[in-house]
Amino acid sequence: MDLDPIYCAEQIQVPPELAGILKAYTKEVVRRQPSDVYEFSAIYFRNLASVSKSTTESFVPPSVTQLKEVYGACKSKPEMTLADVMIECTGCGIKLATVEQAFRLGEFPKAEDAKVNPSEPITLLLTMTDASFTGIIASLFDVFGGADNILTGKEFMSLFKYLVAKDASVKAETVAEMDDELLKLETITFGAVNNVEAFQKIADGTA
Repeated sequence: MDLDPIYCAEQIQVPPELAGILKAYTKEVVRRQPSDVYEFSAIYFRNLASVSKSTTESFVPPSVTQLKEVYGACKSKPEMTLADVMIECTGCGIKLATVEQAFRLGEFPKAEDAKVNPSEPITLLLTMTDASFTGIIASLFDVFGGADNILTGKEFMSLFKYLVAKDASVKAETVAEMDDELLKLETITFGAVNNVEAFQKIADGTA
C-alpha cells in the first residue's frame, strides 16, 4: 500500500473504473435499503471480486471424477446454500467460472444464503462433460450411482426430469412413458434405461 503523503492535486491518481463501481454500489444500497450497511457492503464487494476473478478465467468443463467427488461431499445434505456448493466444487478443482455458468443455467436465486438441492447444480455441471445426450445420461449413473453405478427408478427419474425440464423439445408424454417403465424399479442401470423405447425417442430427437 502506498502511504506517501500527498502534497498537491497532481499526485492523486483516480482509477478510471472507480466512478462506475461507486455509482453501481450506491444504487444497490439505495435500492435495497440494508439494515446493516457494513455487512451488505462486505457481501457486495466480495461478490463483485468473485465475478471479476471469474471473468479472467477460461471456461474449463469439469470431469466426471471431479463431480463424483463433489457429490460424495454433498450427498448427505438434502439442501445446501449456493455458496457452500461453490466451495465444494472449487475445492475439487472445478473452475469458478464453470461453476458460475452452471448456476446461471439453473437460474438459482442470487442470494448467497439461498438453499438448493445440491444434486441440481451438479446435474447442470454434468451436462458440460459430454457433447452427447446419451453420454450425459450414462454419466448420471457414474456420478450419482455409487460404486456400482446403480440408482433406484425414483432417483433416476428425479434427476432425469430435472435435466430434460430445460429442453422444450422433450415431450411430457414421452417422459411419462419412461415413468411407467422405470419409476417403480428398485435398481436400475444405464443399460436398462438405454433399452427403454421412450428414452431412445428422446435420445434420437424424435420425442
